[in-house]
Amino acid sequence: MPRRDLYQTDVSDRERLQLEYVLREEKRNAERGTVPVVSVSQALAAESVYAVASSRNVVRVLFISRDETLLNPTQQSLDGFINLSDLFDEVHVLILRTGIAPKYPVLRVAKNVWLYTASARHWWWTPVSGMRLIRDQLEFLGGLRPDLIVARDPFESALVAYLAGHHYGRPTQVHVLQDYEHPRFRTEAPGNRLRRLLPRWLLPKFLSVRTERSALLERIGKRFSIPDLSVLPRFTNYESLITIPATIDLKAKYKPFSFIILFIGYLGHESTAYRVIDAARTYLKNPRVGLVLIGEGPAKAEFAKRAEILGVKTQVVFESAVSDVVAYLKSAQVLIVSDTDADADDVALRGAAAGIPLVLAHNQYRDDLFVHGDSALMFRHDSVEELHNQISTILNEVGLRARLTLGAQALIQERFHADPTEYRRSYRASIEHALFVENQNPSTATP
Repeated sequence: MPRRDLYQTDVSDRERLQLEYVLREEKRNAERGTVPVVSVSQALAAESVYAVASSRNVVRVLFISRDETLLNPTQQSLDGFINLSDLFDEVHVLILRTGIAPKYPVLRVAKNVWLYTASARHWWWTPVSGMRLIRDQLEFLGGLRPDLIVARDPFESALVAYLAGHHYGRPTQVHVLQDYEHPRFRTEAPGNRLRRLLPRWLLPKFLSVRTERSALLERIGKRFSIPDLSVLPRFTNYESLITIPATIDLKAKYKPFSFIILFIGYLGHESTAYRVIDAARTYLKNPRVGLVLIGEGPAKAEFAKRAEILGVKTQVVFESAVSDVVAYLKSAQVLIVSDTDADADDVALRGAAAGIPLVLAHNQYRDDLFVHGDSALMFRHDSVEELHNQISTILNEVGLRARLTLGAQALIQERFHADPTEYRRSYRASIEHALFVENQNPSTATP
């Protein structure tokens, strides 16, 4: 034990310093273990609800994107809810853009987040600029500082991610967030006619791919053999939709309709929207009944032609640019969900929370949740006759519609509580899974 000269030492000062140290450490430990608790409305309105300490290994991630909204110095978010600074231990965001080079191509916008801007005169040169910036700014002793490279699109960003991953020996992942095969994509931006060819070559070179919608996942899964393919987790606070007020009057918008049937979904060739048109055609002969289909897809013109052949063209309305789907759910009289994929399940749950009576096609997921006649009316997905009968029932029984609305909202309140912490964990795990795929699939590793 070290000796102290008591004649030259003020014992009270030493004890005071020790007490201050203990109190300070207790305060720090309490702050580290504190998880902020917020209401649902606060969680949706706040920039971020996450400030959770983690004992896991440090993971450094490089995101590559063409989305210039990530250049916002106050918030960088992939989903509009989680801040990247709260998602990983160290985050590097590389933005590929056309135009003049910025004065400050590297910015530190948070304690653990860095923004890099790689510019080029033409879009096809941005991958070259991106690779040059990675070499100049992120290379350390011949290696790459980030442990994982994530491309936020299957175009220029994916090309940079593939080249960097191959050069530095880092695992990679690509996110497919839009339908690059849709005819509208070709006209959305200059160069898209050529861009849409890149995924055909690039996607098979990635072991880990994430999509935003299940329809994209199914299409990619049929075309390419990808070991780790799944949909990115989504945070949907269904319970909060119960109290959101209606902001649109569809009866006023679509005069003279007084009873509006709603369909929401991707209008591809696999869509069952044609069954909805067929099943509702008898009631669409009434000028007071209308069918509104919200969605876009390559089969949209075929569905419009079908409505014309059936003589109900004026009663069928196609909407492709609806930003607030909940407003339609709050104002229409019935929602028909005839598709049976995961995206359609999400539509059904949104409708249940919004308070619109539901007519749903059977699938295992819905059969476990909804009770026929109590929270929804159900029909066999391949039976136009059953769907016709359920439309007739819900059209003529006002009391039933009210009972279905109450039953569905009670189901949402009982079964679907928002858990942002679990969502954050799932979102992070979905991206980090790319770190382990190569070891699990050595034979398919990128050469």
